[in-house]
Amino acid sequence: MNPIFKNYSDSARQLFSRVKEESINPIFTYINPDAKNYCLLVSSHLVEFSEIRNLKFVIRNLVILDDGSTNSVEFNEYTDRIRESSPTTKIIIAIPVIPESEKATLESVCDTLIYLHAEPLFFSINQFYQSNT
Repeated sequence: MNPIFKNYSDSARQLFSRVKEESINPIFTYINPDAKNYCLLVSSHLVEFSEIRNLKFVIRNLVILDDGSTNSVEFNEYTDRIRESSPTTKIIIAIPVIPESEKATLESVCDTLIYLHAEPLFFSINQFYQSNT
């Protein structure tokens, strides 16, 4: 399989473009600390970025960014907490690459799933990049 993206910056730029098409004034966050740097790459295209841990206010559009390293069970737990504390928030999950086998599960835990590629033979997120920079 040939890499799909030149590097992480390339996929971050593409993912941001897709999020921008879907959401007005989103707030970005992430679940997995390992994905923080990737999320910062995506959100660097926008001013608002928040590390949300305890929702105490209403957010219209919440974009949960990930690099592909977080599994669907973690997304399910996190989105359940958001729905309990802020039921009117539109939850968007944005990931550059996902395993094809987790697509339906991810779609079921959010309002919108944005991804750039779904792969049936998903071993590691690094398989989709020419370079890790």
